[in-house]
Amino acid sequence: MADLTNVTAGYATIGQGAGPMMVTWKAGLFKKHGLEVGRPLLMGGAKGVVRGLMSGEIQFGNMAAPAPLRAILKGEADLVFLTGGINQQFIMGRPGIERREQLAGKKIGFVGDGGLNDALVNFIIEKFEATGILGLHKEPISPGGDREIEALLGGNCDAIVITPPESIYAQRKGCHYLVDFAEYGLNYSLGGIAARRDYVQKNPDIVGKFIKAYVEGMHHYRTDREFTIEVQAEYSGITDRSVAEETYDLTQPGMPPIPYPVVSALQMLLNFMVKEVPEAKQADARQFVDERFIRELEQSGFVAS
Repeated sequence: MADLTNVTAGYATIGQGAGPMMVTWKAGLFKKHGLEVGRPLLMGGAKGVVRGLMSGEIQFGNMAAPAPLRAILKGEADLVFLTGGINQQFIMGRPGIERREQLAGKKIGFVGDGGLNDALVNFIIEKFEATGILGLHKEPISPGGDREIEALLGGNCDAIVITPPESIYAQRKGCHYLVDFAEYGLNYSLGGIAARRDYVQKNPDIVGKFIKAYVEGMHHYRTDREFTIEVQAEYSGITDRSVAEETYDLTQPGMPPIPYPVVSALQMLLNFMVKEVPEAKQADARQFVDERFIRELEQSGFVAS
C-alpha cells in the first residue's frame, strides 16, 4: 500500500451527528482512501471544533453550523462546510404536555452557549408566535443531555430542544415529541464536515480523499444497520442496545444519499441570526460551503456505485 497521509479529525459531541465520521473511521475507510486518521477527537462542542480547526490541532471537524457561522461572521475564523450532516432536532414536552399548543405561556429550556439548540429555541418561539402560540419563553438550564432531561422531568422547564439518542431516553420517561424540525427543512442540514478554507485550497487532494471516505462511510451507515448500531453504542457510551437501535431507526430513513451542504437551510439560519449577529444581514450562505468535492464524486458515479 502507498504511504498514508496523516490527518486528524474531531467532532463536537458524542450525539447522533458524529455517527458517520465514527463509522467511516471504524470501518477503515479513511485508510482505504489513503489517509491515516487516528480515532477522531471529542472536541467539547462546536466552539471546540472551531478552535481546533483554526489552531491546526485537527484538519477536519464535524459540528453544527451556528458556532462556526458566528465565528466566521465575526472575523474569528475562516472555515467552509464540505458536506451536510445527519443531525435531527425535535422539541419534546415534559410528561403531561402532548401538543405544541399546550406550550402557550410555558418555559422552554435555553442553554445559552450560542450553539444549535439556542438558535432553534429562538427560531421556534418566533414560529410559534406567528401561528398564535404565544408566551413561550426561555428558561436557563444547564447544558448536557442528561442535565437537560433532568430539567424537563423536574419541571424546571416545559420543553427542550433535543436530538437522539437523548430523545429516546426522554420518550421512555414519558416525554412527548411536539415538533420535528423537518417541518422547517432544518434536519440533516445545519452542520456537517468543515475545514479551514486555506487548508482546503492548499490540500485539495487530501480533502478529496477525506470526503470520498466520508461519503462511503455515510453509505455504510445507511446500509449496514448492525455495524452502525455497534459503533453508535461504543462511541456514545450507550449501554442499552435498544437505545442505539431506536436511534438508528429514527435517523436512517431521512439520511440524504448524497450529503451536500444544504445552502437553503444555512441561509435560513443566517437570516434568523441577524438579531444577534448583525454581520449576518448581508451574508450569502454559499460563501460558507465548498461542495465541489461532493459534486465531483456524484459526477464520477462514485456515489451511485
